[in-house]
Formats: sequence, C-alpha cells, structure tokens
Amino acid sequence: MADIKLPPYILQELPDITESINFPIKNIQRIKYTCFDVSKSLIVFGATSGGIYVFNRWPCEFIQLIPNKDGPITRLAISINEKHIGFSNGKGMVTVTECDQNLSRNDSTTSSKEHLGNEVTTMIWSGNMLFTGDDVGKVSVLQLNSFITKSMFHGSSQIIMSLDSRICQLDCRDCMLLVSTLTRCYICNTAQEQYRQIGQKLRDGEFGACFIVSETMANGTTETNIEITEVKKYNIVDDAQFVVGDEFSNALMYCARPSSRIWEATVDGMVRRTHQFKQVLAKPSMKIITTKSYENENVAIENEKYECEGQSVNFSRIYSMNSVIFSFNKRALYFLNINEVDDTVWYVYDDIVDCRTINDMLYVWLSNGSLVSLKFMKIDKFLVKCYIDEKYVLCAELCALYKEYLLENNLTMKMHILIGLRDKLKNNGLLSSVEEVLIKIDKLKSSEATQLKSGIYVVDNPYSQSLLDENFDIKHNDDNLFNTLSPEALQALKGLSVTVSGKFNSSKKILKEKWEDFEEKVKNFSDRNQEITPIRQFDSENTPKWVARDDYSLDDTPVINDEIIFKESSQETIEIDNNLQSKEDKFCKLLYQYSRLSLVNKESESNLISIVEDYSCDISEIYELMLLLEQYCKTVGAIEDSKFVPNNIFLTYLNTCMRKSDLLDLIIKNDVLYKYFVNSCIAVNVKTQKLMNIGCECGFPLPYVRTSQRPVFSELIDEFIERQWSNQTKEQCYEMCKRMPYLWRKILYLRRNEDLLHILRILVQMLDESLLHSFLPQFTLDTWDRAIQLYATLHANICLNCNKKFDNISVRDMLSWDDLGSLIIKSIGGRNAINIMKKHANLIDTGALTIKFYHTCLMVCLFEKIDVTITVALVDTLYSAYEFEEARKQLYALLRNSSDGKICNTALPLIIAATSEHWGLKHVYEKINKTNININDVLEIMTPQLDCTLCGLPLQNDFLIKDGGLWAFKCGHSFHGACLNLNKIKLCPSCTLN
Repeated sequence: MADIKLPPYILQELPDITESINFPIKNIQRIKYTCFDVSKSLIVFGATSGGIYVFNRWPCEFIQLIPNKDGPITRLAISINEKHIGFSNGKGMVTVTECDQNLSRNDSTTSSKEHLGNEVTTMIWSGNMLFTGDDVGKVSVLQLNSFITKSMFHGSSQIIMSLDSRICQLDCRDCMLLVSTLTRCYICNTAQEQYRQIGQKLRDGEFGACFIVSETMANGTTETNIEITEVKKYNIVDDAQFVVGDEFSNALMYCARPSSRIWEATVDGMVRRTHQFKQVLAKPSMKIITTKSYENENVAIENEKYECEGQSVNFSRIYSMNSVIFSFNKRALYFLNINEVDDTVWYVYDDIVDCRTINDMLYVWLSNGSLVSLKFMKIDKFLVKCYIDEKYVLCAELCALYKEYLLENNLTMKMHILIGLRDKLKNNGLLSSVEEVLIKIDKLKSSEATQLKSGIYVVDNPYSQSLLDENFDIKHNDDNLFNTLSPEALQALKGLSVTVSGKFNSSKKILKEKWEDFEEKVKNFSDRNQEITPIRQFDSENTPKWVARDDYSLDDTPVINDEIIFKESSQETIEIDNNLQSKEDKFCKLLYQYSRLSLVNKESESNLISIVEDYSCDISEIYELMLLLEQYCKTVGAIEDSKFVPNNIFLTYLNTCMRKSDLLDLIIKNDVLYKYFVNSCIAVNVKTQKLMNIGCECGFPLPYVRTSQRPVFSELIDEFIERQWSNQTKEQCYEMCKRMPYLWRKILYLRRNEDLLHILRILVQMLDESLLHSFLPQFTLDTWDRAIQLYATLHANICLNCNKKFDNISVRDMLSWDDLGSLIIKSIGGRNAINIMKKHANLIDTGALTIKFYHTCLMVCLFEKIDVTITVALVDTLYSAYEFEEARKQLYALLRNSSDGKICNTALPLIIAATSEHWGLKHVYEKINKTNININDVLEIMTPQLDCTLCGLPLQNDFLIKDGGLWAFKCGHSFHGACLNLNKIKLCPSCTLN
C-alpha cells in the first residue's frame, strides 16, 4: 500500500464506555435508551421511562437522573452553555429543564405545545433559544426569558415557519437558521424575521444541511444570545429582499443532494457550486484503528481493493467536523473533504442508530445499545500521539506508509518530537525507510524558537496540550483571562484593595455605633421599668420553627431565641470591655456585638465576613477565635449563648464566604476542625428546632413526617457531606448521619448510581413519599418484592438495621399499605401491583388494603391501553376522589360501564377530576367546597370555559348532562360525554387540534 496515496486522516477507536453508559439501567429490563446528545462536557440519554440520564463526557461516569412524567423521550438537545436540556416526547410536547438538579432543589421546567400531535424530528439550540422541527414542516422557537428567581424560569414559544414537508435537519450560526426539509432547504434570518429558499431544484427524501465557517471568522467571533422581544411567524422573501450582515461573509452552507452530491451556497441563499462525491466513494473503505490493534501496534489502514462504480448516497444528516463534513447511514461513516475531494474517506460500520460529533470526537450509538467513541484526526497529530504513547514501531510504520504526504506537505513544529525515533528503534530496516522523513523533521528544530522584537526567544512546547487534547481551550490561558472585562471593570479591580480595606474599617465603625445606640435604648427602657427579671419566653410567634424547603433562604438562618433583656450588669459588661487590650478580645467583642445586633437589625453577612477576615483568613486561627468568643460570652454573662453564638457565627461565615469550598476541604482533613464543624451543626439545629428523636439507637433514620423539611445551614451541610464522599471518607459521612438523621437523604442522593437493593433499607426506613417518588424509575418487580418485605417489618415499628423495636413513632400513621400501593401502581402498573400484593398477602393485615387500591389498579389497566403517560396523575386523582362520596359514586358507575374491559376515552367524570389538583382542574379544586361537592358548583367555578368545543353548546346543558354527563381530560379540557361518544374520541380533541 506504500505506493498508493492515502488520505492523511485516521479514525481511532477509544476505550469502550458502553458499560458506564448502560450502568444506570443494566438491571431494569423495561427501561431502554431512545435518543442521545453530546456537548462539551456531557453525554445525555433519553429513555422510555421519560427519565434523562446525564453523564460526564470525560471521564465517562453517571452524574444524575432527571425524572420526567410525560412519557418516553424521542429527541433531546443540550444547550450550548450546558445549563439546560430540551427534549420532546411521543405526543410532540417540547420541554426545557435544568441540567444541574439534586434532591434538595425544586427545579423548574418550561414547555411548548406547538408540536402537540406531531412527531418532533430535530432540535437545536442557539444561545437561549431552542429551535424545533416536526414531521409536518413546522419550525418553532422556544425562548428562555430572564430568570425570575434562582430556580424558576419562564419561556415563550411560537411557530415561526410552516413549510411544505417533514423537517430533516436544523443548524444555527448566531442569528441564522438553516432548515432542510424533504424537498427544499431554507435559510432564515431570525433577527430580520424573514427566510428564503436555497437554490431552485427540488429533491425528494431525507437530506441534511449544515453551516461551515472559515477559520478567520471562527477565530474572530463568539457565541451570542439573540434576544427576540416579540416572536411571530416569519415571512418568506425573494433573493433581493433577503438581508444578511457582513459578519457572515465567511460563512458557507452545505446542502445534501441526491446521488452523493452536496450544494455549496453563501448565506444569502445563492448556490455557488456542486460537490460530487460519487466517484471518490468508489475507493476502498478505510479501516478504523481499534483499541486492540493500537495496543498491539498492529494496524491496517486500508481495506482490500475491489472494483466499484461509485456509491450513490443520500446524506440524510451532515455535520461540520473540523475540516470535513461528516455524514452517516446504518452501515457506514463518511468524512467528506470539501477542499480536497480525493482526501475523502469512509468507513464500514454496521447497525448504526445515531451519531453525534464534538470537535474531533465522534460518538456512534449502535442498535445493540453500545456507544462507541472515535477520534478523527490528521496523520501528523496521530503520529505525535503514537510517540507520546510510546508506540514507536507503529509511529515509524505509519511514517513509512504516509512518507509521500509527509515529504510533500508542511509539517507542524510539534512533530519535531519524532526525531527521537532514531534512539527508540532498533530495527535498522524500518529506521532506514523513514530516514528521509526524519531528516525533514530534524529541520523543524531551527524554527522551534521565535525571536520577538524585544530580543526574547519564545520556545514552542512539543508536548503541547492543544495538539492532543480535544478538551483543551486556548481561551483559558492567562493572556485572555480578562479579555471580556470592560475598562470600567478593570479600573474597579485596580482599586479593589483600597475599597475593601475601607469597607472593613467602616463596617466595624458602623457596628460600634449601632451597639452604642442600642444600649442607650435599652438603658432608657430599664429606667422606666424599675426591675426586670430575665424570663426565658417561648410563644407561638417567637419559638423557632422548621423552615419548609420551598420557603427556605439565607434570610431564614435562625437567630438566638432568648428575649433581649439586659439587667444592670450591662454596665459591668461595658467596664470589662473598656479594659480589653488584646487583638483577640477586640474581635470577640465585635463578633458578640454582631450576634446581638442581628436580633434587632438584620445584619449583612458581609459585615461578618469583613470582621472575621480582618482578623485572619486562616481557618485554624478562625477556629481559635471561636473558642475565645465562647469564653468572652461567659465573661459578659451570656452563659447560655456561649456555645450557640460561636457555632452560629462559624457556620454563617463558612456559608457566605467566597472560599467556602476550599475551607470545607481543609476542615475535612483536620480532625479538630471536623469535630467542631459537626458539633456546631448539631448544636445550632438542636437549639433552634428543638430537634426530636428521629434516629434509631443504631444511627438509622426513623420515619419522620417532617423529613421533607430542611435544617438550617442545610446547603452548607449537604456540600460538606458531598465533599467528604468524594474524598473517600464515607465512614465519617455515616457517623455524621447517625448524629443528624436528616442527612441520610443526602447519602441516598450520593448513592443514587448504585444498585437500588443496596440502599433499599435506608430508603424504605425513611418512609419519605417524595423521596420514594424520585427513585420510582429504578424500581423493578424484584425491587418491589424486597421493598414490601421490608415495609412489613417497618410497619411493626421494627428498625430495618438493628431489628430493635421503637415506640416514639407509629409507622402505620405515616404511610399506609394503600399509600405504598399507589407508589407500586405508578411504578409497575395496575396488573403487576395486584399480583405482587397477592404474593405477599400473608404480610398484610386484613383490611389494610382498601377497595381504593383495587379500583385504582383496575382503572389504570383500562387507561394504559390508550395512554400510558397519564398513570401517575390518574393514580393521584383517583386516590383523592375517594375522599368524596359523590366522586366515589361516579367511579363505581364508570367501572360498571367498563365491565367488558374497555373504556371509550381517557377522560374522567368532571366530579372526579375536580376533586384533585392533578387532573387539569387545580383552580377548581382549590375553590371547591370540600364537604359537599356538586356539579353546579364546579361549573360555576369554571366560568371561563362555558362551551363544549365539539358541539358549541354550553357545558351546563341539562339535556346533554343527563345523556352522557360531563368529562374532563388530564389537560383540563372538558366536554359533553355524549359528544365524545358520538365522535368516538379517545384523546383530548382540543390538544390534538392544537
């Protein structure tokens, strides 16, 4: 093969990551991956369960599962900044959710119904906008608006284009959107709200399109967010009216055509030339360098020669990948070189489902569930990699094989490292065959250093990370560190030391002034009241309470709950303070003043940080200061607060300072600091929450009705536990959890990647319904089989860890067998739920499972035949409906009418729907009379929707109500039962029409 001119490209297989990718679902047969996407640092898979599985790209490891209740995911896309994931389900619902989620947060989503009833075929992000195409030619944009709070965002969506056929592919470049359908390609300027057709000739079939930007433009521009103030449908224009800015002069578009052809067009929509690849694809396919062959240094580059007239390929999707265009089908990978057609290469690869590219990396998803990672690079880069990996023989063989290319083309200075082959190789024959190449490489040495005008020589590093590592980002070097800062920001940085120093001094002065003013007020108060006895008071308003998770914020950090009452001894305190001379005593006074002032005036945490860091930034010295503060509190008579004040200040400082992560790492490594941190967390929570005994003697958490609520400094404690876990000090984590049982929630989150059976005891014993909900996608029949056995033991008030009985909590009053049954139905369906409960009937008390459970199982079995995505909402609604007599009667009637095992549609009687917040009528449920519900009250609340959209008549029509009643779908749309039966409608017609 040495006499054949080979294309200078290599496709190398990287170590297998399939096991890591399939790890979260390997024991769950019913869950399969359906789609995937790749970004700079993430790999994300959508699944049949509706869950989104997020992995680190390098190293490949599972990060988290993002749950979703809207059914199997069909398409997904990661935003450019990796903060959001857009995805669609089988019904055409498009949703955007946050990437970074955990059990302790309420994460928001925003949805679009523009494609409801259609199949979403492609999605792509551009800044904060998600563009989506479907099978009927609609293109929509969902724009994320500004964040309202830390965990809530809102989005607006709109159809912007309605084209003639299925959308095959979308691509974006700033404000330009490239759209490829079955018949045409369009270029759209989202800023000008106009689009035009590319070329004139039509086509018929799946063909892709993509942008390619020349190097000069790529290096001179950055990704920007295009803000659209008012989204509306765009207008199609001719070539004369279509407006394109000068910033796109270096951008080109490539549109696939039949018979292995690709159009090249400018961004204004004018076709410049046609590239023909049919003949070049007649060449033999190249061989992928597998992991095994690379390790053994036994590599074959080209397949056997064979006669071929050329391949006629329809490139269904094309992507810009470094200097080539990448495409694929079920049996091959194509790397099309636009500039040098003869350097086009292709590879045979069977059973391909989908592919994603990122820089020079290619991820290939196969029909057997494997995810293969490949790296496409030029031969000179691969040769340097071989040498660094000590594959000297392989490096020399490839130098010989690509000798002609290496001698005829300019080489990068990084290749000078190959000159070491002379010392590494003992095979004289092989060495002699590459001697000419080594001579040329040796000449690179003279240009290795560059002399600047100042006389300084800049020496290039042949081991440069930028040549070998696709994750290397040149923008992160020191020269560019402040490039994005404005002149005003730079000027502010220059004066930072002066400003900060001034704030430190002023904050202490302000504290002192506030303290003196406060004591004067108290003194006046004492004059009016001859004698005040310090009484510790606790009433409904002043007693500290648990803070609900949804309402918790830094402002909820507790303060001392004593009445602020000073006796005449306050004068003694002042005298003592006046005699203080040491630096430590002065700072103790400032900190004590801060803690007392925070009771009347909400003191800024920045004041605390300035006081502490003005004393020292060393965590060990800060710890010593806290011990001195404890003694100071005792000296001034605040004996009861001598522990709490230093503990609270220590945790507040850690929670708000900029170096929190580094300080936590130091605390974990120091036994003394570690013990003080843990004791501080416990002391603060015991004092402010009157902590109940919610842990067993063995340290396992006991079921507790308020475990969904959070202790103070919960975010700080969670981060502390997570950092311990990552530092492999897991036993310390368990010891801390034994003292603060709430923290088992965090442990469960950290162990979420493990086999569920390994953590099932803790999960069941906590008996937290919301926590169980988050793990439902991982439950299988075998898992539930074991969970029921554990619950039966726990139901008898026996600890699942030590088998000791506990009497302070009654499990049967917290989560009944019916409640457990609802979770099982949501997880594995009605039929399986009945079977597994029947299997363990001997563990269940007579009457513990009520008719509510069995009726719900029957209803779920009926509804699943039409729509499996509504199971969770259906179960919650039916369980809620059993609290109302009228709703129960309606349910009995519905089951009697379905005795043949069939239902007409997925709607519920309006009375049943109104008894729950889960069936689209939440506004009705919140206002309805819970003691006596009737149809007239429901209709009165539903004033905005008075008509049935099927017949146009009012919902409140006595004749039609008697004929078939009123029914509501999960979305909340309501209709006459007679109209639904007449039209034989199964799913909501309003949503389908939309």
